[in-house]
Amino acid sequence: MKEGLRISVIGCGSAGPAAATLLQRQGHRVTLFERAPACRPVGAGFLLQPSGMGVLKELGILEQVLARGARVERLHVVDREGDDVLDLRYSELGEGLFGLGLHRPVLLHHLIRTMEEAGVETQWGREILDARREGGKWELRFADGTVEGGFDLLVAADGARSVLRGKLGFRGTDRGYPWGAHWFIGGNRGAFPERELFQIVHGTRRLLGFLATGTELDGGEPLVSLFWSIKLADDAAIRARPLEAWKRDILDVSPRAQPLLDQITDWSQVLTARYGDVGMSRWHGEGVVLLGDAGHAMSPQLGQGVNLALADASCLARCVAELPLQAALDRYSRERKLALSYYRLASRQLTPWFQSDHEWLTPLRSVFFGLTRHLAPARKFMTRTMAGLVGEGRK
Repeated sequence: MKEGLRISVIGCGSAGPAAATLLQRQGHRVTLFERAPACRPVGAGFLLQPSGMGVLKELGILEQVLARGARVERLHVVDREGDDVLDLRYSELGEGLFGLGLHRPVLLHHLIRTMEEAGVETQWGREILDARREGGKWELRFADGTVEGGFDLLVAADGARSVLRGKLGFRGTDRGYPWGAHWFIGGNRGAFPERELFQIVHGTRRLLGFLATGTELDGGEPLVSLFWSIKLADDAAIRARPLEAWKRDILDVSPRAQPLLDQITDWSQVLTARYGDVGMSRWHGEGVVLLGDAGHAMSPQLGQGVNLALADASCLARCVAELPLQAALDRYSRERKLALSYYRLASRQLTPWFQSDHEWLTPLRSVFFGLTRHLAPARKFMTRTMAGLVGEGRK
């Protein structure tokens, strides 16, 4: 076995703890730094795809996560009149494949637990201001004035708004989208199908989504995440209106949302998600690599953020296990290029069809997706895209 490396991992989202665990198991000495003072997962429920489940199996936590998730067998999009816009079923790809609606704290809990069991040193409340290359090693400078050095590999997994990305010399695009979403997680109470991601569209300005997301860590009632498309410039004005007016807009699109909306009594329960994308042609430098949203944040239209982050971690660990460090990083960028480039482009191109002011796209959307529903090869490719399998080398 080759000599172990000293590795610093920045960020405790999805890619960070997954990579830290896999690298520590190889015999490297890994320290994870997170600026938050404690484990505080943020974000709405999400859809774990077969691509992500493969990495959780590699980590040894798939069964625990499955126990708290909601099995999703279908993406079903309809218009306000109830007519099908898109209907993709995992069964098209073969038996045994499905998505998993999941409450974000569930995944983070198991990622952190397995990371700690692997022996990764985790330092909470450590905000990094800068990283410098000194004598072939990385030196980290923290907000509290302390410095730690001697790292052979720096793994930057500090999210879409990465502090380190620019400081490390990476060049690329980083742009926000004019559209985002209001979201809320509440009890499903039988209002929505528990085996599908269900969305309702009305033109391109209104999109309402419901995703069954399993249960909390300690069990309890089944949860569902609500997503309501908004133009970010209108967020303040929307929140200045009575909460009941916001509810009426949603009920106009889907009256069946009433049991979920009844659980919302204050604007503080409704959070705003801001979308954007980060694009670059390579994700590594000398002794440094970007993982997850730090290297490829994108619109959630295809729901691939967590899945791509987990696949990043698995790919990096495999490359480091097989090659000398710099050659491993070179291979990492080559191997990830197809999947990351494809999903970023697909997410960007898909977004205006569902979230934009381009209402003229509505009839074109009906025709295009109507055709794909009846063309088996096109439908299967779209289902593979949804499942996170394009470019990942997984069946």
